[in-house]
Amino acid sequence: MRSMALFSIPSSPLISSPTQANPNGSLRAKSPSLSFPHHQLLLPLNTTSTLSIKEELSLNSIPWVDDRQEEQSLIEQCVLRDQKHLKELSSWGIGGLCSYFLRVSQPYQLLAAIRYCRARSIPFLIVGKGSNCLFDDRGFDGFVLLNRLDQFQAIEPGVYRVGSGYPFNRLGVRCSIEGFSGLEFAGGIPGTVGGAVFMNAGAGGQETADVIDSVEMVTMDGEIRVLRRSDMAFGYRWSTFQQMKDLAAIVAVTFRLVPAETTRERQRAFLERRRKTQPIGERSAGSVFRNPLGIGMSAGELIELAGLKGLEIGGARVSKVHANFFINFDGSTSADMLALINHVKERVDQMFGIELKEEIKYVPHRTQTI
Repeated sequence: MRSMALFSIPSSPLISSPTQANPNGSLRAKSPSLSFPHHQLLLPLNTTSTLSIKEELSLNSIPWVDDRQEEQSLIEQCVLRDQKHLKELSSWGIGGLCSYFLRVSQPYQLLAAIRYCRARSIPFLIVGKGSNCLFDDRGFDGFVLLNRLDQFQAIEPGVYRVGSGYPFNRLGVRCSIEGFSGLEFAGGIPGTVGGAVFMNAGAGGQETADVIDSVEMVTMDGEIRVLRRSDMAFGYRWSTFQQMKDLAAIVAVTFRLVPAETTRERQRAFLERRRKTQPIGERSAGSVFRNPLGIGMSAGELIELAGLKGLEIGGARVSKVHANFFINFDGSTSADMLALINHVKERVDQMFGIELKEEIKYVPHRTQTI
């Protein structure tokens, strides 16, 4: 029964700071509902935790405990305060310090950390691979939880239950090697399973939603909820989870794939196309904009037609390989990247009357009270 007790806890909202456009086309963060109290959280000087302050600390050494006070005390001993640079967690390599940082690798650790935030009214952000986040140069004045829930379980042939922090590209390769189809495209997609489900990642006619069997999530009330495929809705780079007000975190996903003889060949074709059409090896966050629907042209094609391929602002550049990829080529700041994003949006709107929508998420330094 211990495993059930792990999830019967209160929770706190996940503040992912989605962006929205101002009337002038600029990018800003929507206001969340939590404010951040400026109190200190320092590692006790009489613990060995201080000896590891320069490392990525985690709760791996902390066992599951039944005592709430002891649990919170153990968490406090492992939290890094004003030590973690978010540029280390971002594929763009941009971002300042976060106020609190913790790496979690087990569901109960994640839930206990969320409870810690809720008890102190601290806004928090759960980060996987950081492959679609633009962090502010000043960092994040809140709690960053690095999701390393990378458990993998083969339930039966073609059916896999996977932790939300499991690398999505690794999952795609593993399924293809075993001869199951549906995630061949994932072999070239950075990020985690949780992020792929949340965004409904896809490429080459495949989407994550096509092979989802169920999703285990935590609500803001600390309830574990298991959603079947019929309980969820998906669209182009959209999922039910993006509109869930009570979502705290996706914990695990079960995928159901079908056997096929050509999975490896198809995956190799995906990867080869990616190598030829995307700026592999450069610091990017993947596609910056969603492809507009119903016009027969991609965001990258519109940006290229607008003459913006290779455009530079500060250390940020529109890729010369794929115009919907923006590159940190020379120490770009978040201000540089935001300026480039806004300039491209405005130019495409002026030339074609089409307002591009961001696929990346901007995380501001500080949240505001509504």
